[in-house]
Order: sequence, then C-alpha cells, then structure tokens
Amino acid sequence: MSDNILNLIVKLRLNRELEKRHTDMICNLSVAEYRGIMAQKNNQEMTCQEMAQAMDLSPSRSSRVVDNLVRKGYCVRKISSYDRRTIAITLSNKGREVKEEIKKNRERLEQDIQKNFSDEEMDMIRSSLKMLLDYFM
Repeated sequence: MSDNILNLIVKLRLNRELEKRHTDMICNLSVAEYRGIMAQKNNQEMTCQEMAQAMDLSPSRSSRVVDNLVRKGYCVRKISSYDRRTIAITLSNKGREVKEEIKKNRERLEQDIQKNFSDEEMDMIRSSLKMLLDYFM
C-alpha cells in the first residue's frame, strides 16, 4: 500500500491489534448496541425518540437496538415517571456495569495511544482526525 491518505486510513482500520482491543472493549455488542449503552446516562430515563437521536439512528432502527439491549439485559423498558403515555429506557445494573467497563477500556486504550506521542503530536493527530471527520461526515 502506498502512503496516500485513503490507504493509510484503510491500513489503520485494518490494524488487527486495534480491532481486537475495540472488539474486547465493546463486550460482544454490535456497534449500534454499544452506542445505545454509551448514550444512556446512568439512572436517567430516556424516551425511545431521545435514544434514536443520541444514537443517530432512525426511530425504527433504534427500536430494534433497544429491543436487543433489553433482551440482553443491558436496558430496561418501563412507563415514564414523567408521562405515563411514554416508554422510558434506563440502564439495568448489568448495563451500568458494562458501561463502566467500556469506559475503563477506552481510558486504557487512550493512554496506550498517548504514551507513544508527545503532547504536540497528540494535538496534531486530534486536529487532523477532526478535519477528516468533518470532511467525511
């Protein structure tokens, strides 16, 4: 592979060590399920619509994701304490534990990355990644 930008991005994406760490980090969850757990605030209710917005998914897709999270025991559905016509989603104890584990793994991965670069290099990397995200998003 040559060193053009797209090839480097693909090479980074295909890096097996990062991929393995990420897979371990998300505790056998789909990317959408991972985003659903991370969107939840501990001990706070969210409506299905709020979940969809937080996950950046359509309401129908987010509904399927929430179904999976409930089935796996990471979330609980209940009638909202604010509006009895609304269904509220909250993290279960298992969901809170997994979210904390994910946070710890993310912090370790971030530290692993940072220890290989100076502060100046990390600022350049962050800036460059933000520019790439702005371009592709």
